[in-house]
This record gives sequence, C-alpha cells and structure tokens, in this order.
Amino acid sequence: MAEAAYDVAIVGAGPAGQAAAERLIAAGMSVCMIDEQQRPGGQILRQPAPEHRVAGWMSGRLYRHLQAQLRRAEALATLDFIGGTSVLGLWRAGDGFRLSLGGQRMGSITARRVLVAAGCYDMPVPLPGWTLPGVMSAGGLQTLLKGQQIVPGQAIILFGTHPLMLVLAQQLVEAGATVRAVLFAQPLGDLLWRMPRHVLAALSHGGPLLAVLHSWWVLRRAGVLLRLGARVERLVGAKDVLAGADIIERGASYRIEGDIAAMCFGFLPQSDLPRAAGADVRSADPAGGWETIHDGGMRSSVPGLYVAGETSGVTGADAALLEGALAGVAMAADAGRISPADAKRLAAPLRRKRARLRAFVDLLRTVADPRGYLPVPAPDTLICRCEDVSAASLDAAIADAVTLGTQVSASAVKLRCRAGMGLCQGRSCEWGVMQRIAAATGAPMTSMPGFRPRYPARPMPIADLIEPA
Repeated sequence: MAEAAYDVAIVGAGPAGQAAAERLIAAGMSVCMIDEQQRPGGQILRQPAPEHRVAGWMSGRLYRHLQAQLRRAEALATLDFIGGTSVLGLWRAGDGFRLSLGGQRMGSITARRVLVAAGCYDMPVPLPGWTLPGVMSAGGLQTLLKGQQIVPGQAIILFGTHPLMLVLAQQLVEAGATVRAVLFAQPLGDLLWRMPRHVLAALSHGGPLLAVLHSWWVLRRAGVLLRLGARVERLVGAKDVLAGADIIERGASYRIEGDIAAMCFGFLPQSDLPRAAGADVRSADPAGGWETIHDGGMRSSVPGLYVAGETSGVTGADAALLEGALAGVAMAADAGRISPADAKRLAAPLRRKRARLRAFVDLLRTVADPRGYLPVPAPDTLICRCEDVSAASLDAAIADAVTLGTQVSASAVKLRCRAGMGLCQGRSCEWGVMQRIAAATGAPMTSMPGFRPRYPARPMPIADLIEPA
C-alpha cells in the first residue's frame, strides 16, 4: 500500500472515534479511522458483516442515540474508513507519527496527530475449568448475538460481578436462548452497604437504572435463576466439554448444568498502543489494567497523541461519546483549525455533561467491583493459556525471582516461565500474573509495572512479514 498521510488518524471506530471524526471533519481536517472490524460501531454497536442483514438489529432504546451518532459518522463523505485492519505499531515520524498496519490494508500511514480510542476487553479471570470448550467472556457471547444473532448454546450460565450480565441475559432470552442462571458473586448485604453514598447518582441517571431493573423483571418472568452471593467455584466438563458450574452460596454447594458459561467480572482498557508509544498510564480501578493519563482535552503525555473512551478508563459509551468530541475539539484547536475561543466554547458543555456522568460511573464501579469475590485457581489451573503456564508453575517462577533478589515484575516472571509470550501478547494473563505477584510479595498491584508492550501490538500472520516475490 502506498503510504498515505493524514492530519489525524483515529484508532477505533466506536462511539469515541466517531464523535471525534465528526468534529475534526467539520474543522476541515483529513481523517482516517482504523478498526479491526469491517464496519464502524465498536463493540457497543457491533454491526453485521457487510454481506449479512440482521432483522431488528440493536433496536433497544438504550442504543438509539448511539445509532444516530453512527449514522452521522457513516455519512462523513471525506472520512477514510480503513476496516478489517489492525494497528500493529505507532512511532514518532518527523513532526507526527507513523502507524504500521496489518490485515486487509497492509503497510503504513502517517498522521500529524493520533487519537487512540480502542475500547476495552473483558477481564479474563482464571478458575478451574475455564479452558473447557463452552466457557467464554460475556463480551464474546454478546458479539455473536449482536453481530450475527447467534446463540452458541442450549443452556447458558452467566456469572461474575458486573450488571451488564442482566442486560445480556435479557438480550439472550429475547433471542430465544435458555438462560439457566445469572449469578452475582457479591451478596445483597454488600451491595446495600456500598449503595447509600451513590443514591443521588442513581436517581440522577434513571435511564440506565431503569434498564437494569427492567432486565431483572424480564428475567424473573422468564424463569431465569437470579442469585446474589453465588460464587462459581469451578466449571466442570464431561468428555472435555462444559457440562455445568459448581456454586457456593451461603456455605452450601450445588451444581447448575449448562453448555455455555460466560464470565463478566469487569473490563480492562485497550491501552497497548499508548503504552508502547511511551504515554503515561496508571492502574485502572477497580478491575485493573492500565488507563492512559490525559488532560482536559484528552491529550496524553506524548505530544500529538490523544486518547478517548475506554482507553482512558472504562466509563461507558455515553462518556466515550463526550470524550471523543472533546478530543476532536482539542485536536482541531491544536492544529490551528479553530480558534482558542471557539474551542473553549465548544468544549464547555461537553465537560459539564462528562462531569455529571462521573457520579454514575463511580456508582457502577462500586457495584461491579470484583475485588474480594474472585474465584481461586487450583495449582493446575492455567493462568497463561497461550503458553500453558499453570498457577503452580507461575508461583514457582515468582518464588525463584524472590529468592534471587531480583525485582519481581511481570516481565521478570515472563522470562522464567514464558507467561505472556503467546499470541495474546499477555492481554489474557497479565492481570492474573500481577495478582499472583502481589499475593506472593505483599506489593499492591497498583505499584508494579505490567508486561512491556512490544511490536506487533496484535497477532499477525507470518506471511504478512514476507515481501512478495
């Protein structure tokens, strides 16, 4: 591919990237938007493949304003949408950046400024049986349902701590699936103890709260088992295929049969590219991962590099829309395409709306906080699934590093047992590795670095590295 040059390259075609593109193109800037999916929308509006049609796609009330934003973004005539393509690397190049691309559109592009709005991914939580076929993340299950209206099993169990499970369960029931149970690990008493300081936030954002309560009502009418304080201890299989989940609730044990079990303990920011580019990050509470530090204009610590949406911290689609718009205004102002006075005028209402959302985000994080409710891996439970590194092997590598007196970090442990060296680049096991380091050393996870980000940021076929004859 001949190298193209843009004023701005946006990584991610979800709500944040769309809102930014709209502002930038209104300011007369050349913009490309790169996404691994064939069509824009992000995970929240996962569109079917171009050759498929899905009746009643994403018709719920919660999605209407997001669909309106998507339609506006798709109507931007000068936006260069690069779908089916991954950004493998991001480097300084002159007074801008060079982005290495892989997938449908290989090669590289340059941009004076870059916005990373790459979203988030489900926090992988290792527990006995989690590598059985039929065990997946809630996000993976929702992707199949949204994009293709596929229900992958006959009897589905959802477990974790995040309220998204209720919305997903309702979507599954309405699609004709049998949802056996929705199991929240946190007891009702813990939720009631946490809630009082967030009551005003809940009342001021009645829409999402009512949606959750409606989902609960729909599920009860459908006969779905809804439990609080029910922890999945292990996932069990027959002939190496998922057969059900063993539950502990109020000291009693029981089993629920099912052929699909989807976990939802929280979400981690997609911040690989900002980290690799040298941007400052911090530990993202409560689930973990790394959120990119930014100023009021969504500027990272690297000049010319901006972040928005879940890359800057998991706060939901509504906040992502506002952050994307803020980033678009800031980039247009920094490029001299709009005046400082206009930038201030345009940003003010966006910042006010974002500030009002903050209280609800804090409420959601408090309710969904997985700390204290996570399942315990057995010694033979795989922590790194790519390289088949068990909890026992990982603990031995950590103990070895402690004995030798070296700094115990995720990267140091990786050199001893290969955890994090697989296709996922450590995204699947980084959290689990750091958790076990923290348990062994007494150091808080927030104080230790994760795996060092490396090129390529995404898996790529070896054939893509071979020059054509």
